[in-house]
Order: sequence, then C-alpha cells, then structure tokens
Amino acid sequence: MSTTVKRVTKPDQEKHNAEVEAIKKTIDELIKKRNELSGKFNRDANEKQNAERNELRQTLEKIRIEQGKIKKERQETFAKVKELQVIRRKKNDEIRNARQKLPVSNVKDIDAQISRLEKNIEAGVSLNEEKQLLKEISKLKQAKNTLEKVEKSVAELDVDDKIESLYAKIKKFDEERKPLSAQFDEVKAKLDALEAKRRDQSADYKSNKEKRDKIQQEIEANIQKRRDLIANFKTQREEYRNFMKAERERREEERKKRIQQEKDEKLARRFEAELENAEIPAYTEEINSCNTLIGILNNQLENKNENAAEEAQKEKANLEASIPEGAVMLNSKSEREEEVFFSGKGKKNKKQHNKNKDNKNAPVKFDLGVMEAFWKLKVEVPSSAEEMKEAIKTLEEKRDYFQKNSAEQTKKNKEEAQRKIEEHRKKLLAGEEIDDDNNEDEE
Repeated sequence: MSTTVKRVTKPDQEKHNAEVEAIKKTIDELIKKRNELSGKFNRDANEKQNAERNELRQTLEKIRIEQGKIKKERQETFAKVKELQVIRRKKNDEIRNARQKLPVSNVKDIDAQISRLEKNIEAGVSLNEEKQLLKEISKLKQAKNTLEKVEKSVAELDVDDKIESLYAKIKKFDEERKPLSAQFDEVKAKLDALEAKRRDQSADYKSNKEKRDKIQQEIEANIQKRRDLIANFKTQREEYRNFMKAERERREEERKKRIQQEKDEKLARRFEAELENAEIPAYTEEINSCNTLIGILNNQLENKNENAAEEAQKEKANLEASIPEGAVMLNSKSEREEEVFFSGKGKKNKKQHNKNKDNKNAPVKFDLGVMEAFWKLKVEVPSSAEEMKEAIKTLEEKRDYFQKNSAEQTKKNKEEAQRKIEEHRKKLLAGEEIDDDNNEDEE
C-alpha cells in the first residue's frame, strides 16, 4: 500500500526577489526622509559640507588607487630583482663549480694547454704517451665546451644590466610616491577639519528627534520584515528540497521493488523451464544425431558405388569415340592382362586390382558441422568406405544404448530439477542471492 505524500510547491525565486526589492526601496525612501529631517536646519551649509566632504573623499580614493598601483608595480619590480639575483647566484655557482673541476680557470688557458699538448705530439712521442696526450686533449675540449656554454648562458641573461635597470625603475617609483603622499596628507587634513565641524553642528539634529525616531522605527520594522521574508523563503526552499529528496527516495524504493518483482518472475519462469526441460526424454538429441549420421554415411556409401560405375562407363565411351574410322578397338590393357592370366601366358591383373582398391579406399570428406556431431558423440570421423561401415556400427550401438537408458535418465533429470528448485527456494527464504544458471543450463 503506497503512502500518500503531500506535494510541496517549489518557491518562486523571482517573486521573492521582487518582494525583497520593494521592501528595500521603502527602506531607502525612509532613510532619505530621515536624513532630510536631520539636515533641516542649516540645510544649505549642510549640503555644501556634504558635497565638499564627498569631493575630498573621492580625491583621497583616487590618491589611494594611484598609490596602490605604484606600490604594486614597485613590489613586482622588486620581486623581479630578487629572481634575477637568485639566477645570478645560481649561474655564478655553476661557473665556479665548472672551473673547480678544470685544471685551468678560463677558456684562454684551456686553448693554450691544448696547443702545448698538440705540439708535444708533433715533436714526437711514444705510442702510449701519444694516446695519453690525446686523451687529455679530449678532456680539455669537453671542459672547454662546458665552460663556454655556462659563460654564454650567463652573458645571454645579462643579469647585472637588468638588475640595474630595475633598481632605476624602483627609484622612479619612490620619487612618484612623494608628491602623492604630500597631497594625501593635505586632503586628509581638510577632511578631518570638516568632520570636526560636522560634529560641532550635531546639536541641530536633535530638534526633530521624535519624527526621526518614528521614521527609524519604520525603517527597523521594514528591515525585520525583509529578514522574516528571507527566512521564510529559505524555510520553504528547504522544505521543497526535503520533499524532492523524499520523492527521489520513494521512486528509488519503487524501482527496487519493481526490479525484485521482475527478478522473482524471472526465477519462476526459470523454475518452470527447468521442469519442462526435465520432462523431455533423455538422450533425445543424441539419438537424433546418431540417426542423422547413420543416414549420411549410408548415402555416402551409395553415392560412392554409383560414382565408380559412372566413371567406368564414361571412360569406355570416351575411348570408343577416339578410335578412327575403320580401325579395330583392342581390349583394354586390364582385360588383355586378364585374358593372359587365365590362359597362363601373362602376368596378373595387378593394376586393375590396385585401381579398384584405390577407389574403395579413396578419402571421404565431411562438413565441419557433421564432424562436430561425430566428435560430440565421441566417434572417430571416418575417412574411407571401410571406416564408414565401422562408424555406422558404432553409431547403431550408441543409439541402442541411449534408447535403452532414456527412461531411467529422464527420471533422474526430473529428480535433479526438483532438488535444485527446492535448494533455490530455501536460499530465497534465507535472503541469499541466486546466481544465474545459464551456464548450467547450457551444460
């Protein structure tokens, strides 16, 4: 029995925003009215002071923005200087490490040493000494390449010039900050003076205290109304989310129940199918396969005999057609040999005998499906007429065995099906999962 769930309507966000905006406009109007009462006395002077104060505040804001830009650029420039200093230290360390590994400290000294070693070789030395000198020259050339690469990378970076240029830029930023700081202090002093003057005039604002208090109460009431409206909207939205969550859970539960019902129906159909399969007489497929294969083999034997007779007739007809007009056709060699054999003057008809034997033992071919049927019944696939006769005999014996034991095996199949169904039902009652028995069914 399904439980009826009260549907919750989704709150209207646009309507809520419009209501909040309307309250905000009311609050702004009340604030404006309250401020007008506060500046009723000496309104002109108050407006002039407000305008001047706003102008000074805008000026201060512009100065702050400009100072902020200069400060940011100065910090970024200084950060670049630090990065270049780190790179310079790293490159200097690389050059120093490279030089420490070398017997000389610069490229010029390396070239001089290479030249000296080459002259020694030209002057004449032993073979071992020449190999040693060439090895030293190779090491010096490798060291020269390493040192040149490091020095070239340092020269390409031009770190010192870049750092000097960045320091000049930082100095320029400092010079630009000085007049801005002076201007800021001057404007701030004027603004502080206006603020002090405004505080001195605060006594004038007390003259309309009752009216201002009433307007203030209205302002606070509207502010509270807006808070309540927002809180109520949040509550409605939360209720709607909870409703949607419960709805999703309900649908998921219904889906699970539907799946379980389908699963139960599938199991019922499977149990019924197992019982129906158990009712089928055992070895029906094997008996049919035996009968089919016996029929195929008998046809093969009949076709083989007919084909042999047809070939003999065709050979004789072709021979008679090839004899010229007026000629006398002799008997075939096999016939002549047979005559000689019976007269005692010639050799036996050996070739004709071999030919008949070859035809008799000619290989037999079957389709893959037929071969698989033989294999399934565990019978060797015959390849000659003699083997086909043996196969027919074996198939007949297997067919008789299957027919004899069909009733008993059918009874066992029914009992096994009942046992499996009872076992599955016990598992279902215990809340266990039942695996799909497709593989077992195929077996």
